[in-house]
Amino acid sequence: MANSRSGESVVDRIVKLLSAFERSTPVLTMSELSRATDLPTSTTHRLAGELLAAGFLDRDEEGRFGIGVKMWELAARSNPVEEFRRRGLPVLEGIHEAVRQHVSLSIPSFEDFTVLYLERLDKLGAAVNLAEVAGRLDMHSTSAGLCMVAHAPQRIQDELLAGTLARSTPHTETNPGRVRAHLAQIRERGFSRLAGVLVKENAAYSVPVFGMGNEVIGAITVVTPLLEEDPNLIIPVLVAAGRSLSRSMGAEQRPYGARSWLPRGK
Repeated sequence: MANSRSGESVVDRIVKLLSAFERSTPVLTMSELSRATDLPTSTTHRLAGELLAAGFLDRDEEGRFGIGVKMWELAARSNPVEEFRRRGLPVLEGIHEAVRQHVSLSIPSFEDFTVLYLERLDKLGAAVNLAEVAGRLDMHSTSAGLCMVAHAPQRIQDELLAGTLARSTPHTETNPGRVRAHLAQIRERGFSRLAGVLVKENAAYSVPVFGMGNEVIGAITVVTPLLEEDPNLIIPVLVAAGRSLSRSMGAEQRPYGARSWLPRGK
């Protein structure tokens, strides 16, 4: 691909354009798109026009650009992540019906140690849930991320703990030794619990989802206000759901932890 004067390839510039659209900015004018990407207006105009013609961008009556249907179409029919989301949605609906709290499905990104959220069902009027669909959070600051790291290969755990653990909030655990101990506890129990970290009023419970070869491929999470926390309901429902979705994704049967789901201390 030909590079620009800045050294960016055409693909780099296209990724910049598509990445400019966020939940808070779903539509952008040509000038807004140029400013957001720091690309020359002529380059933005040319690339946006080509993406529009291909269906990757759309344009409303006011001339503003947005992501086109073609993007969804390609992902929906060919991306394995979409297949995981489709299979997981009925499982999430069952959990949501049973516990009446926030429920989400996520996958790990071990390259940058983030959690990508695929689906979310909310409880109306409940505490704030920061897990946005198609949004990412730091792996070590979420129950889902810690749950997936705990069941990842040792080299991945070592790589995470060898780096700098950013402090997402004042309550984020950044001490590698304590995080490693927490990972061991998660493997022993079969689930993770994190309370008051991202949102001080919330507690989050997560279980891993395994795929072929019993590789961890995702996590299911329930987020509940601390005042409504009921581990005797949440944990058995989550564990059963995690096993069910794991079987659906091709995992072999395996125990969820080495001891009772309900420890004496949370």
